[in-house]
Amino acid sequence: MRSVRTLLFLAAVLLAAGVAGAQPAPDVHLYDRDASQPLNVEVKPSEETADWTVLHVSYDSTRGQRVPALLGLPKTGVKPYPLLLLQHGLGGNKNVDYVRLPALELAKRGYATFRMDAHSHGERAAAGAPGSNSMVALVIGMIQNGGWAQSVVDMRRGLDYCASRDDLDMDRVGYMGVSMGAIMGGVLCGVDDRIDAAVLLLGGSLGVLLPGFFDAVDPARYIAAFAPHPLLMLNGKQDPLITPAAAQRLFDAAGEPKRIVWYETAHTLPQDEAVKEVTAFIGEHVPATKPQ
Repeated sequence: MRSVRTLLFLAAVLLAAGVAGAQPAPDVHLYDRDASQPLNVEVKPSEETADWTVLHVSYDSTRGQRVPALLGLPKTGVKPYPLLLLQHGLGGNKNVDYVRLPALELAKRGYATFRMDAHSHGERAAAGAPGSNSMVALVIGMIQNGGWAQSVVDMRRGLDYCASRDDLDMDRVGYMGVSMGAIMGGVLCGVDDRIDAAVLLLGGSLGVLLPGFFDAVDPARYIAAFAPHPLLMLNGKQDPLITPAAAQRLFDAAGEPKRIVWYETAHTLPQDEAVKEVTAFIGEHVPATKPQ
């Protein structure tokens, strides 16, 4: 769960590079996509257990991007299944434990799940791309090549794919993102009206780190549009990466209904307590059984 730990260093790097003067304005059109664009989907088996069937899915997004993802279909519940998008943090991928294990638990409760590799991550990491010791370079690259914003568009295209399936209920769609996935999710929820409820873990406003430079990808500039859908945030009081001020700024920017839970932690969460909060919230706002 390394996620955005190097954004603190990124500010200094950008200042040293002389690019901190850039002031990109927030722009919802940055996240536009043509829903009629062919997805050219390829699906193949990935995993089969007593709890779920996992399919490896790849599809076309904008800017020539080919996006790999995992769709988990539960062995319990009633079709069409409610859907949860789960998004990893910086340096992670669609199959890291902190998204895979919640996805598996959700499958046991009758939920379908969708997990995508963000730009420059997982199967999308270019040969010779920065490794785990070069997270600063990874973030800089994603900002410079548009990959950070592209990942939000790619999630929207993933939702387009999910909407094309008759076994998924697009009237019951939730989102759970961790760190970078929470930051990107705050934007997604503000630009795509198909998300019914969202849980953002260890997320916050990027504007606290370097005001102005991150405006176009700062979730605090978009999250207000998510209301009146319910939002839950889980954050650490001692987080040196996504600081309490950054988390509070995102929370304050969101509309009601919303709730934030603080833990006496750094850039991590107590697993049992966090799982309890998340499952209760999802169960209430994205019910496993379709309301009559």
